[in-house]
Amino acid sequence: MRLHLLRETLQLCSSQGKRRTVEGVRAELTSLLDMIEEIDWTAIIKTLQPIKAHIDDMLVPFAQCAVMYAQLLEVVPAHALDFLVLAWHHDHCSYQSRAKQKCYHQSEREAWLACAEGLLDKEFARLKTLVFEKLDSIIRASSLVEMVTALLRPSLHSCKGQISQEALNLMMFYHNHRRYKSGKRKGKAPIELLTGEALEADWVELLTLQRHLHLTG
Repeated sequence: MRLHLLRETLQLCSSQGKRRTVEGVRAELTSLLDMIEEIDWTAIIKTLQPIKAHIDDMLVPFAQCAVMYAQLLEVVPAHALDFLVLAWHHDHCSYQSRAKQKCYHQSEREAWLACAEGLLDKEFARLKTLVFEKLDSIIRASSLVEMVTALLRPSLHSCKGQISQEALNLMMFYHNHRRYKSGKRKGKAPIELLTGEALEADWVELLTLQRHLHLTG
């Protein structure tokens, strides 16, 4: 349940279609991390420390979204823009969902697109493309939440034994540097989306090189 809430909190829009604000996400995220910390298990507490230290980084997409929304309001009527943002949100979620949920998000996307088209008429195609491209250009919060939930899931689902710091570092490296195999981000790694710089090799080769440099350094 906590991981579900965490994933929901780090989406650009809420399940009700409201755009999330930097202040709201910070408050929700801090509260959720405090709840997780109450489990009071060493491995979880160690994992939370770097996550809490990078909360500002995790909020960057929401600040970008606010700026982008203000810019789009200059060319797209407010109600139509809200419909298009909702359509984009469900389109984005459909790539992360399976079967029944995927169908739900696709249906919602088409419904909100129809609402926007009714308001925009001949300008619909152009403005829909503009809004989707602008929102796609934002560093995705989902890349960050995938990293966070991947780090926390083993601890939350199995509190037997211990997870070493070395293992956590390896997990973080993998989830930052592995390239997506499908969806809009196919061929890109989270670290590439974050920095805008392409990786020179696969994550295994990068890890091997890093280990070699560590041993010879």
